[in-house]
Amino acid sequence: MTRLRQGSGGQALLEITGLTAFYGDFQALFGIDFRVEAGETVAIIGSNGAGKTTFLRSITGMIANDRDSIRWDGAPIGDLPANRIVAQGIAMVPEGRRLFPSLTVEENLRIGAYARSGEWTVERVIDLFPFIAERRRAPATALSGGQQQMVAIGRALMSNPRLLLCDEISLGLAPTIIKSIYDALPRICEGGTTLLIVEQDIRQAMQMSDRVYCLQEGRVTLEGRPADLTHDQIREAYFGM
Repeated sequence: MTRLRQGSGGQALLEITGLTAFYGDFQALFGIDFRVEAGETVAIIGSNGAGKTTFLRSITGMIANDRDSIRWDGAPIGDLPANRIVAQGIAMVPEGRRLFPSLTVEENLRIGAYARSGEWTVERVIDLFPFIAERRRAPATALSGGQQQMVAIGRALMSNPRLLLCDEISLGLAPTIIKSIYDALPRICEGGTTLLIVEQDIRQAMQMSDRVYCLQEGRVTLEGRPADLTHDQIREAYFGM
């Protein structure tokens, strides 16, 4: 597995301080502190219900937060709606892919470009995932699960994000497909995109990230560079054992 680029140690591209999140009266996140530097690849691990997806939904404006709890390039964005977050240069590949079933593969890609233009185009996405060239006019629902995941990544890239959030992109896929997807990530980074990846597979997360955070019951239980973390530390943080 090719290691992705490492941050420069400068000012955080994304900085989160004391983030909380609620679904009605239910509190899902409890005072999360988090940072991502430009050029880093950061992984978030944790079991089901740990708060990982809620955390990404907060970053992308699908859950309203305190204005100052999330800062992007130093500016507060915690209270911005999702459409303005995308325009800032933050895009997400959601769990379950969420392609538009009534649209073709190419139409799904092009709809991702509504907010921002830049170097990522349909042709560049095809270069990243060559199978799309033959299936670009096929309905998105005609693709395999792995192919749909690649299209979902391509759709997010079409918004030319500075930060790409990936929520469980390996979930339910065959190992060969997972390898193909993760092999594409260094090429995404080479274009200047910073990555934040939620991944239940601890081994995968440790191999591909510069830093890793572990969430448990809505709290950060561990943070560090993979080489500095022991198996026992990870087990305790992940399972609470």
